[in-house]
Amino acid sequence: MSVLYDFMPLPSKENDENAPRLYPKLIPYQTVSFNELTQKIAAHSGLTKGNVLAVMDEIEHWATQLLSEGRRVQIGNIGTLSVSLKADTEVYDKSEVHAQSIRFDKVKMTVSKQFSKQCRGRVLRAPSEKKVKQSSSAYSEKERLAMLQSYLETHDYITRTEYGNLTGLLKYKAWQDLNKWVDAKLIDIAGRAPHRVYVRRKEVKEKEEK
Repeated sequence: MSVLYDFMPLPSKENDENAPRLYPKLIPYQTVSFNELTQKIAAHSGLTKGNVLAVMDEIEHWATQLLSEGRRVQIGNIGTLSVSLKADTEVYDKSEVHAQSIRFDKVKMTVSKQFSKQCRGRVLRAPSEKKVKQSSSAYSEKERLAMLQSYLETHDYITRTEYGNLTGLLKYKAWQDLNKWVDAKLIDIAGRAPHRVYVRRKEVKEKEEK
């Protein structure tokens, strides 16, 4: 089975008016439950499901015990488990910190290079019906344009962020809308990135002032 992927926009800086860079994002299939996994192991290895569960219980027991002692635990060729610490308050002077304010935080796994290589499969671009669903505005394009034009009747300009807040669009979609309407000569651009703003067409303003 091939892995499906789609392209997503890389979050840009607040005032970046350039086209967002895209990155590939894996579209996950349904999660394999632990019960399904043990069944697959039992069928593949010849072990009983009870034996598989017993081994997993032992791995969990000893991993928990050893990690609580501050040790790192290697899980076969998959990777190594370790724990991180967290201070309950911000630390600026080591002499003011007491053991009572330091606690265990998260358990992390560092995956081995060998295991990572073994997980590499074939990738395919996802068909339209399986693409990643993204947040979008509840308004149609026609409604968004009307909202923008109404806004610019009472404001000198609008930024991409303000337009996104107005319409509920994500940053990259807001950028697409605004630049589409610039190309269609429905609005104009003023200034340069990172201070670029969008304004009413000069011809429209002059016509209304006459």
